[in-house]
Amino acid sequence: MKPALIATDLDGTFLGANAVLLQSNLAAARRAIEEGVVFVIATGRPRRWLDALAKLRDLDPLVISSNGAAVSRLASPSPALLHPIETERALAFAAALPPELEVSFAVEYEYGWGREPGYPVGHFSEADHVASLTELLMVGPIIKVLARTCHADTHAFSPVAIAAADEILQATFSWHDVCGTVELSAPGVTKGTALAELLEKINVDPANAVAFGDMHNDLGMLELVGRGYIMEDADPCLLDRGFTRIGSHDEGAVGEQILRLLDA
Repeated sequence: MKPALIATDLDGTFLGANAVLLQSNLAAARRAIEEGVVFVIATGRPRRWLDALAKLRDLDPLVISSNGAAVSRLASPSPALLHPIETERALAFAAALPPELEVSFAVEYEYGWGREPGYPVGHFSEADHVASLTELLMVGPIIKVLARTCHADTHAFSPVAIAAADEILQATFSWHDVCGTVELSAPGVTKGTALAELLEKINVDPANAVAFGDMHNDLGMLELVGRGYIMEDADPCLLDRGFTRIGSHDEGAVGEQILRLLDA
């Protein structure tokens, strides 16, 4: 049966190698929208880092960004919904981490980002502010905190960070690195909760929706929908959960599966 809604992660899922939007995936998304399917991008990326979707702007799909902290249309100049993080919660989380991990922090604002001096610049943009975490939190509303250590890889650091977050913040990760990085959102804010709110708003049964993902931050939305699809190199945390494993993001496996769903 053709789904009423399709939600897909970006990096390692809908985007190909080097974060390029494959023509085959673009064509599949266009066909889905033309046939009346609601198409949703659900990403850990902030809104300012969605240039890879330029060829989808005319279709103006819904975008769940920053792991559910912001929701908007792709072409909208500002988010329709924001879930900010309380300053006290961010500081409490930082204080709960083992000091020997020497964790450095970055923060995402509604527009722009900031980092501590020890946090790497990153390849996507220069930080708007470079200061201590306490100072960064005073600049404006925060929608995501990133915590990074070079004393543990992602799979070793994430359980520590998730335990430290406890009920203070929502912790997840969206890529694996030798220097582990964990992403923090306001309590209960995930791609899954954002998608659930959206499904309720547009009156679509989750059983009639599908989702694609490859990392821990996709888990909530994959469990929510009727059919969850994971990539062939998906993180181990997504395996053995009953999701259907498809091919490689480099070879347009998401687009191929979308076409199968439309033709069913």
